[in-house]
Amino acid sequence: MDADLTIVLTSAGSDARVERKLVCKDSQPADGSTVRDADAACAALTKHGEKVFFELPDRNRICTQQYGGPQQARVTGTISGREVDKQFSLTDGCKISEWNSMQALLGSRAGEA
Repeated sequence: MDADLTIVLTSAGSDARVERKLVCKDSQPADGSTVRDADAACAALTKHGEKVFFELPDRNRICTQQYGGPQQARVTGTISGREVDKQFSLTDGCKISEWNSMQALLGSRAGEA
């Protein structure tokens, strides 16, 4: 799996903005990565990336109504040559689950990346 991603982290109601980069070649971190743990981020993409970035969610899924915090992230770039542009948030149980599966890429729900 190859990836070249830009991750922009924000928080609702704040002007704070953090931008990180992840570059993976053959599922391993490459030069230019600025996420805190590039090894773990490439591993998370290899394990969960197809489902999180490319599969359509089950239309019959039920998401718990819970709020995980104001953190938001936008991930753009390419994964294995396929364009990605995905928004992440913590506004319900399904979105929290997506964030958690990509935590090595996005940072913890406490906001560090």
